[in-house]
Amino acid sequence: MVKPGTMPEKSTAPTGTGDDRPALRTAFASARRTVLRELDALLGSVDEDGVERLVEEIHRAKRVYVLGAGRSGLSVEGFAMRLMHLGYQAHCADESTAPAAGPGDLVIICTGSGSTPTVVQLAENARKAGSRVVAVTSHADSEAAGLADLVVLLREFSADHEADSSAQFVGTLFEQGAYLFFDCVVLALQRTDRVDEKEMFGRHTNLE
Repeated sequence: MVKPGTMPEKSTAPTGTGDDRPALRTAFASARRTVLRELDALLGSVDEDGVERLVEEIHRAKRVYVLGAGRSGLSVEGFAMRLMHLGYQAHCADESTAPAAGPGDLVIICTGSGSTPTVVQLAENARKAGSRVVAVTSHADSEAAGLADLVVLLREFSADHEADSSAQFVGTLFEQGAYLFFDCVVLALQRTDRVDEKEMFGRHTNLE
C-alpha cells in the first residue's frame, strides 16, 4: 500500500527499449516457425487407424466422459463441449453433475506423461465400472496406456521430425497438439456425421 504523499516504487520488471525490438521480433518469428513445424510433425505422425477406432468408440458409446489434469485437461474439456455441440452425450468426468459411468460408456483420458495419479486412478475406476477407456498420451508404455482399450499416441517431435526432441518446455507440445488433435476429430465428425453448423450452434449454451 502506498502512503499518502509518497511515490510508488518503480517496477523492476524489464520494460524493453527500442534497441530490443528487432531482437524480440526475430525471436518471436523464429519461435512461431518452430511451434508450427513441431505441431505439423506431431499431428502428421498420428496413426489414422487409431483415429478411426476412436471415432468408432465415440459412435458406439451411450455417453462420453473426458478426463485430464492441467493444460491437458483443458484440451480434452474443449473436446467434450464440441461433442455436445455435435449432439453426443458428453461430460467432464470430474464435474459434480456427471452421471455414474458404466457399461456402454466411453472415458477418454488425456495425459502426456500417462502417469498423472488422479487421471490413472479415475481410469481404473472407469474400468471397474465396465466403461471402455481411450488414452490420448505421448507415452505408449505408461500406466494410463496400460489401462486403455485404445491408445492414441501423440508423440513430441522437433521441427525437423526428431522424436522426443521438442524445443518447447516439457509437455507444451503435447498439450498444444492434443487441443488441435481433438479439433481435427470434431471437424471430421461434423463432416462424416453430416451435422449442420446451425444445429451445433443451437446446442451452444445461452446462459453466457
